[in-house]
Amino acid sequence: MVDVKILDRGALEPDELGPGRRRRGPMPAGSDPGAGGAPDQPLRLTLVNDYELIVAGLASMLEAYADRVSVVELDVRAEPRQKVDLALFDTYGQASLGLSRVRSMVDGGWVGAVVLYTWTLTDAGRAAAREAGARGLVSKSLPAPRLVEALESVAAGEWVDTGGFRPPGPGHWPGAEWGLSARESETLALLATGMGNRAIAEALYVSENTVRTHLKSVFRKLGATSRSQAVARALTDVSFTLRSLGSDDEPSPGLSPPG
Repeated sequence: MVDVKILDRGALEPDELGPGRRRRGPMPAGSDPGAGGAPDQPLRLTLVNDYELIVAGLASMLEAYADRVSVVELDVRAEPRQKVDLALFDTYGQASLGLSRVRSMVDGGWVGAVVLYTWTLTDAGRAAAREAGARGLVSKSLPAPRLVEALESVAAGEWVDTGGFRPPGPGHWPGAEWGLSARESETLALLATGMGNRAIAEALYVSENTVRTHLKSVFRKLGATSRSQAVARALTDVSFTLRSLGSDDEPSPGLSPPG
């Protein structure tokens, strides 16, 4: 039985979590000590999602903590290609939390541990993420210092569930400039891949009624009267278009070449 460390917003002391603080320890079983993470070095981190806007925003948020976490790759529609301590996998726009990607990264041998980064998470999602091999479940509601602390805890070999999974407040995601909420944005992103309502509901672990409610709001905000009009509007925004590319297209390059 794996011990689970439950963190909440009050569990981490904010006055101890500034950019200069680092807590290190043994990596999870099966990780490669040559990947980085020596006591005097920052964690080597890759950021993974299918949308450039998402990973770029994460990289910007972590810049102030470069002495503790070093972002060495941005993997947009790509798998990690060099040894890293952690992969922070943003679940935005991912069907079923992107757990097939999690399994692939876990099995690929390039990543010491995979951490899911998400707004909302059901009990079913938790169980599925653990079964897929994720070593951490981190809420996007955490401020940057606590995100870094959670990453360090995972790198130290702990299984981390931060709790605090709830609907997002204002933020940056595809379609935010049109007034779309994060959930509406994800619904539109999946709609643009050709998914029907039931498939979107299963992908987001919500009901079909919830999907219909999101789509109704999306249509109103975009001035669309049909699914095809909404998709066409989405594809005028480059931040939505990565998922519309064919599977044979070249993935966007990371920050570094394969190691």
